Amino acid sequence: MSRIDISKKVLLVTLLIFAVLAAAFTLTYSMQHSKFLELEHVDTLENVERIQNAISTEQRYIDRTTHDWACWDDTYKFIKDRNLEYMYKNIQDQTLAGIKINVMIFVNESGDVVYAKSIDANTSKRTKFPEELLRLVEDGTLLTRTENETISGFVLLNESPMFIACHPILKSNSKGPVRGTLIFGRYFDEALLASFEDATCYSLTMYRTYEELPVDVRSQIKNFSDFPDNPIIIPENDEKIAGFFELGDISGKPALIIKADFPRRLYSNGERILDNMYFFLLLTGLMTGIGVKFALDRLFVSRIIQIDDFVTRIRSDKDFSRNLQLKDNDELYRLSNEINGMLNEINLAEQELRAQEREKKVLLDSLNELVVFINPQHKIIWANKAALEYMKTELQKAVGMPLKDISGINSPLSDSLELEQIFLEGRKKSVEFTSMDGRVWLVQATPVTEDNGKIIGVLETCRDITENKAAETLLKEKQIAEAANRTKSEFLANMSHELRTPLNSIIGFSDLLYEQVYGELNEKQLKSVGNISKSGKHLLNLINSILDLSKVEAGKMELNYKQFELANKIKTIKSLVSPIADKKNIQIEIDIDSDLSTVCADEARFVQVMYNLVDNAIKFSYENGHVKIGARRKGDMVEITVRDTGIGIKPEDQSKLFKPFSQIDSFLSKKYEGTGLGLSLVKQIVKLHGGYIWFRSKPGEGSTFAFAIPIEGKRDGSENTD
Repeated sequence: MSRIDISKKVLLVTLLIFAVLAAAFTLTYSMQHSKFLELEHVDTLENVERIQNAISTEQRYIDRTTHDWACWDDTYKFIKDRNLEYMYKNIQDQTLAGIKINVMIFVNESGDVVYAKSIDANTSKRTKFPEELLRLVEDGTLLTRTENETISGFVLLNESPMFIACHPILKSNSKGPVRGTLIFGRYFDEALLASFEDATCYSLTMYRTYEELPVDVRSQIKNFSDFPDNPIIIPENDEKIAGFFELGDISGKPALIIKADFPRRLYSNGERILDNMYFFLLLTGLMTGIGVKFALDRLFVSRIIQIDDFVTRIRSDKDFSRNLQLKDNDELYRLSNEINGMLNEINLAEQELRAQEREKKVLLDSLNELVVFINPQHKIIWANKAALEYMKTELQKAVGMPLKDISGINSPLSDSLELEQIFLEGRKKSVEFTSMDGRVWLVQATPVTEDNGKIIGVLETCRDITENKAAETLLKEKQIAEAANRTKSEFLANMSHELRTPLNSIIGFSDLLYEQVYGELNEKQLKSVGNISKSGKHLLNLINSILDLSKVEAGKMELNYKQFELANKIKTIKSLVSPIADKKNIQIEIDIDSDLSTVCADEARFVQVMYNLVDNAIKFSYENGHVKIGARRKGDMVEITVRDTGIGIKPEDQSKLFKPFSQIDSFLSKKYEGTGLGLSLVKQIVKLHGGYIWFRSKPGEGSTFAFAIPIEGKRDGSENTD
């Protein structure tokens, strides 16, 4: 297999070199081919330009002839008096044929035709005058009106296109005033086109309109209007290339399209030269590649294969005592000697390592701790017996695996130790962590270095301290719980005695002063005493709420269950809060199912819950609002709802409800009175009754708070749902 592989590689290299050369030759061929095409294009443009110059020369000849005749005193006089002598001497048929003019028209300054003649310039015989030309004179298209105005170009006639030159009739010194217009014309017919072919030595074809062009040409020549002065070059086949250019009429509009055909001699010769050169270079590259491949196989590849076979046998047999024998004194021979020396050193080092490995294994396998040695890539190099048993694997499988992928010794171990930092700083580190199975481990990581100080790995030891940590945790929790219980008991006792006793005195004496038992007070004094009494009662309620909440949390609040009329109790609540509701003109409505009569619960705590909910509904309702209290049977429980049309609660603030000392935001806590304990205490009291509480609210539309408790008292083993 090795022999086949090395041969393939050499062959691939040879083919690659040949492919690069072929690509270079192809690129060169393409570039040179493009150059020949560019040269052909430039040469064709020059040939087209020569044809254009020949046509322009003809037009300039007619223009000069017209100028000579128009700027002549005899012509100037003839327009005025129409003398016959001028006609007999100058405008005979042979004269027009001699100057190669087919049409001559004399027009006076009024636009009237004074004299007109049409002849065949080849036979000197008169021909029918073209009516289209007279119409152009009549509508003024061919007339000149100033000394410097001339008209030159083509006009399309039914018979044939015509060169036209129009010049104002002036005196011999080219001065006016203008007495009319002299018009000379020559047909652009097949004879003239043939003369252009003889002059340029190229085949010419004339098309009067775009539609006369061949279909295949029309698909390539879309429109001359974008670039009217630029000829269009189209290769027709390998032997012929065509050039198209446009001729405009006297108004500048397209009149004729001239096609000129040229032989592709430059292109053909260049392509033949390139083909011969390309195939010669490819053949040379192919022969060179074959020669290089043969030389490499004979001189190097066969010997490299011998080395490869020898190394493969050594690796499979693990026999480092063999030697490699090569002929010829060159680099490969010296390489074989180096390989033999290296094999001898490996053999000696292997024997030493085996001895050290046995000593290490006996020592570390005797430890109860988990011992793992990892390299800088965080892969396991070795692990002792205890670690392998914990990982439930064998040493052969564990070696080379990343530490985080091993079951039991997982990523929390490597993350908690910050192995990268240990490899960088070289410091020993200890840390405790809890594995996925709940065990607590004390892990120590010790860097292992070479003689030069380079860190080659980290030795990790893991010891199970789960039982020790559990004992420590239980002891600390017991101490914390006892201290917290003592602190709470002392706080409740101090709160009950130190705060409530003096508050009752303050409230009592302030009420006596407010009732003017000790004498009359003025209005300002009455207001101040009333504020003292109101603040004291508010503080007393706060203390009572805190004490109640503390009792609930400590499990010391006891409920006194008894039967009472539900409707009467709710009406009592309405009477208690009516003064508060009347201040904001809020209507309170009660709706109780007719089949609900009595309820078994702690009457005082029930009143406390209802008062908190109704008071909150009134507090957070707008003026002229509406509060509705409802009660209905829900299985063996009674569900009581308090619905208001107040400000509502934002979704982001709803999570703050039922938390002690928590109100929906700082703005509302300033605008509305309250400690934030009411709803928290309500929730706890409802849960003590074996019930649950819920709410729904939309900002700006109001809120609904509801709770449900057993009608016949708390059920044994009942589960509460918040």
